[in-house]
Amino acid sequence: MARKPSERLTATIRIFRKPQFWFGLAVIAPLFVWYVWFAFSPILRAFWMAVVEYQILRPEESPFVGLQHFRMLFEYRLFWVSIRNTLVYAAVFYAGMVPLALFVSACLTSVARGRSFYQFVIFLPVVVSLVAISLLFKMLMNPQLGQINQFLKALGIPPSQFLTSHETALYSVIGVDIWKALGFYVVILTAGMLNIPEEMYDAAKVDGAGIWQRFWRVTLPLLGHTLTLVSVLIVMHGLQVFTQVVVMPSQPGGPGNATYVLNLLVYNEAFTNLRFGFATATAFTLFLFVFLITVVQLRLLRPSWSY
Repeated sequence: MARKPSERLTATIRIFRKPQFWFGLAVIAPLFVWYVWFAFSPILRAFWMAVVEYQILRPEESPFVGLQHFRMLFEYRLFWVSIRNTLVYAAVFYAGMVPLALFVSACLTSVARGRSFYQFVIFLPVVVSLVAISLLFKMLMNPQLGQINQFLKALGIPPSQFLTSHETALYSVIGVDIWKALGFYVVILTAGMLNIPEEMYDAAKVDGAGIWQRFWRVTLPLLGHTLTLVSVLIVMHGLQVFTQVVVMPSQPGGPGNATYVLNLLVYNEAFTNLRFGFATATAFTLFLFVFLITVVQLRLLRPSWSY
């Protein structure tokens, strides 16, 4: 039975009189103000910058241009180059990371002793500075003096150009990124696998299921929620790459435009060409890109069950 308006008003007044309400409000209010000031306000200001010809010295005199920056963006050749490279980066990073992380996680779950130590070793590259890792592999992948090519020569394998070839530069960066980020996703997947009830595996063994059948029929279906989370994080990681393509090649985005990605386009337009409005429009396009792909992933991958 629906409450009368007077009853609803009385209930609301009772809530206001409770000290718990005012305590909760006092705790939440500073956090709300912080988010409004440092998160939502910059987003609104960025949208304003995207529709004006932003004048850095006289922001208040920036003329309104509407959607002109977005139209220019879709006519800009480097935009499509960066879109292609970003999509390739995200797709290859995803295709390489998911199977490798699943394999390593499955191996870790079968380890009875020393699992924490192995996780520590695998996770260690994650906490090392990304710039330091990029500089290290830039040295290791040097075509003439790099230790990787020296090792390949010792095995009788032709040396590779790695970061200096238009065909291999992007994939070399992706390979290093997979190695560095692997531990983060392995920790999440390992936790998900360890959370699967052991009774499920015992029942599968009784039914005569082998190792591969147990992994395919038990582990993967019951890992659905964790795998969805990991998939979304991996794709977001790939779409937002920046530091590696700036530090590792001989020039940012090089050789040529082989590693030129969307975030690098945003950076160059803002801080090299000083076209802040155009750069902000590019950043908004990247945001919509990531958002739409994330929504599609959640719709396609998220299981409709739990255990």
